[in-house]
Amino acid sequence: MDERRARIHDDLRGVIEGELLFKPLERANYAHDASIYEIDPLGVIVPRTEQDVVTAVRYAAENQIAVQARGAGTDPSGSVLGSGLVIDFSRHFRRIVSIAAESVVVQPGVVLDHLNAQLAPMGRRLGPDPAGSDFGTIGGMIGIDAVGPRSLRWGSTSDYVDRLRVVFAHGEVAEVGYEPWPQFDDDAIDFKGVVVRKLGALVRHNSETLARRIARAPRSRAGYALGCSATTSGIDLARLLVGSEGTLALVTEATLRTIPIPAAQGVALLPFARLGDAATAVVRCLEESPSACDLYDWRSLRLVRDAVPAYRDWIPELAESVLIVEFEGDDPTEVADRLRRLTDRMIRSRLLVDDPIEVTRRAEAERLLHLRRVVEPLLMRMKGHVRPVPFIEDVAVPPAALPEFLQRLQNILKHHDVSWTLDAQAGLGLVRIRPFLDIADPADRAKIEPLATQVFDAALDLGGAISGAHGCGLVRTQFLRRQFGDQVQVFREIKDAFDPLNVLNPGKVIGDDPHLITRNIKRMPLPVSDAEANADEGTAVLPLILPVLRWTDRSPMETASACNGCGVCRTSDQTARMCPTFRALGSEAASPRSKANLIRQLMAGTLDPKLWGTEELRENADLCIHCNLCSKECPSGLDVSTLMLEAKAAYAENHGLPPVDWALSRVDLWSRVASRFPIISNALLSNGTTRWLFERIFGLAQLRRLPKVHRTPFVRRAARLGLSRPRPQTPGPRVVYFVDVYANYFDQELAEAAVAVLHQAEVNVYVPTAQRGSGMPALVAGDIDHARDLALANLRVLGNAVRDGYTVVCSEPTATLMLRHEYLKLTDDLDAALVAANTHDLGQYLAGLDARGQLPAPKHPLRARVGYHQPCHLRALDVGTPGLDLIRNIPELDVEFIDRGCSGMAGTFGLARDHFRTSLRRAATVEPASRRRHRDRFHRVWGLPDADGARSAQEDASPHQAS
Repeated sequence: MDERRARIHDDLRGVIEGELLFKPLERANYAHDASIYEIDPLGVIVPRTEQDVVTAVRYAAENQIAVQARGAGTDPSGSVLGSGLVIDFSRHFRRIVSIAAESVVVQPGVVLDHLNAQLAPMGRRLGPDPAGSDFGTIGGMIGIDAVGPRSLRWGSTSDYVDRLRVVFAHGEVAEVGYEPWPQFDDDAIDFKGVVVRKLGALVRHNSETLARRIARAPRSRAGYALGCSATTSGIDLARLLVGSEGTLALVTEATLRTIPIPAAQGVALLPFARLGDAATAVVRCLEESPSACDLYDWRSLRLVRDAVPAYRDWIPELAESVLIVEFEGDDPTEVADRLRRLTDRMIRSRLLVDDPIEVTRRAEAERLLHLRRVVEPLLMRMKGHVRPVPFIEDVAVPPAALPEFLQRLQNILKHHDVSWTLDAQAGLGLVRIRPFLDIADPADRAKIEPLATQVFDAALDLGGAISGAHGCGLVRTQFLRRQFGDQVQVFREIKDAFDPLNVLNPGKVIGDDPHLITRNIKRMPLPVSDAEANADEGTAVLPLILPVLRWTDRSPMETASACNGCGVCRTSDQTARMCPTFRALGSEAASPRSKANLIRQLMAGTLDPKLWGTEELRENADLCIHCNLCSKECPSGLDVSTLMLEAKAAYAENHGLPPVDWALSRVDLWSRVASRFPIISNALLSNGTTRWLFERIFGLAQLRRLPKVHRTPFVRRAARLGLSRPRPQTPGPRVVYFVDVYANYFDQELAEAAVAVLHQAEVNVYVPTAQRGSGMPALVAGDIDHARDLALANLRVLGNAVRDGYTVVCSEPTATLMLRHEYLKLTDDLDAALVAANTHDLGQYLAGLDARGQLPAPKHPLRARVGYHQPCHLRALDVGTPGLDLIRNIPELDVEFIDRGCSGMAGTFGLARDHFRTSLRRAATVEPASRRRHRDRFHRVWGLPDADGARSAQEDASPHQAS
């Protein structure tokens, strides 16, 4: 196999403009998605142009190699996985080609929310709004014919596809849309014409079969939509390709119709005492023609009520189920009237357990309508090996049959002794069921196929469908014949017409494996005892990966195994901050889910354990900047940053630190030396030749403008002012000020201002001279021993101060993060917990003084307009924006919260030559706002530095360097 891969790589290397990813760790990033499956591909192609796609497909057809098209990889059915060549459209095919009055032309890698943001100024949007719209791609939506909460009114993706530009299985490119049937057999036609002619014959010979409606459910997504695409005069090939899961052709461009955004919106929350009562009420709700009607069970409601206080006023404690019903329209009065008619009708039905809730403000209506986006992360954060597993999450039944189906479902799950949760797009009869299983446990894996079989049979008995939203994939292909019977042969002939060599995503929709649902389930690492017990079954192997950090919540194994591949870490939502490196590079390898799964694959033996501690793994781990936002914003709460620290530490142990990492991890040492000779140091650092030498020797970016060092460190100046001795006898609150490297050696005005504000509030400030740098640069580099030495040195100083009644205050969020979280990972010293519990960010501490009336109010107005950007490490501390709240109290100061993007520096990351351009790309979303203020001669206020080293990529890069 390796020889074959090498040959394919060599054959394609000179003819593909995009990237070729054939190494084990490169392929591993594409072996998984949001499903329970894992398949190692032959190789990965990341095309830059349509010609790349054509070349790859032609090569695959000539050599009988399977091809799998991939977008964001967020489909839970496993439809993008396979053992052939994966073509990743999500990285470079992201261009919005054109926007017209009522349509748009896009490439398949465009993210839906990005597209809707471009359409919003025109008052338009795309009709479907599936979950994951902030990271899912248009190509993926086309692949599965995606729906969303509002599909009850606005339909599915296929309703908005006008034309597609596609590459057929042998490499021919064509524009497809509505095509008339050929008039004469001897017409000169291309491959598209051949396909149309074959489909015409197929429709004529199977008219009776196609006329039979197999499912009565409003949505049935399994199989090919030939019956919906063909008419007596022709066939809509674009409509037929939508939902075909990349098995018929590959889409390189799509023309989509758009809809106007309704001016008014209203949502009703209807609480019920039983799930069955809510299901019974669905048909009555549909009589009012809502745009959405969603159902949630008791487990979802309980999680939301407990975790999110804002929902407690909306969700009654007695509610065991709710319906959330939305109305849209252009007349607010008409929408409000429809909302009132529905709630009055439900009250008269006597099914409600409490008063219904009505909201008409758009922000509140959206929060209720998209409750699922709140529920799913809470489900994913549940601890332990048993987790909600998606394999029967897409069943559809007629809405009138919902009560009976839910009753049968509960009996099936009870029979298998399985806990579960569900929600439903009840208006479409689409039920998302999540049984709680441990897929590492052979007993639980054995339940998957019988559970699916019985649930699908129950749905089919009631006139339902095995899929209402996600298609077949690896989960449902084997069950297609149960729903369609002899129509499956028609589907085979459609596949043969488009792809006679069976190279496009083989095994999906059309497949012969009677147990496909249980093939290729991802391997999970097990504890040693369990691994030994199951060794004969080949379910788990445990390579020797010994952690060097303390894991107090989840172990590395549990952390890596908890990733469900949902793809939230690929989000394009500007208010989210995970993951800056992925946003800059757009590569799957940079996403946190890929990093977590690499560790899981190593621990489970899917990847060679010898890769642990290698340069190849180090390159992947180096994409993590340790912003710590994954543990806050990941639905599963995964601490991917610490997993990557373990990988970096393993490399450092085996090979030592690279020169650039060794130099940057000692930034406190170099700063201390430079401060002894400031004139010489600053002259050298500003000299082009010196910086060129530093780049060649240490790997420091010569284009990065470095800050000037001061002669006297702040802690030494504080000693001269008498602040270096604790004075517990002095009245007032006591603070020990931890300065850290940047404020100590480079930005002493910041440290002086911090002390001045504290003194103005009559705070007793103590600045220990023995304090060292926080150690973040060493930690991020994987130099755990040096980071631990710095931590212990600081804990000896700060621990004594805390025992004397002092509170630790840091003016740099990075230092706060180190003291509150990272020191607990570095050492089990008792002072680590003591200091962590008594450490505050400066803004947080001042906000506490302000709340107690101990912080003097600003006296003088400041006529200026400023921008505030929240540092990533402050966001990771989860303390809000206390600094922003405080400066907003300054009279006449106009403050804009720049709630997007990353400053780009990430401490010492942006100082390295290899990371320089990446840091600038990361800062691209913040830069326009900062440049606008600079151009308008406004002040720029960037919040406090987010790590040791510099304030932002924009401030530290000359204008000609920005890209």
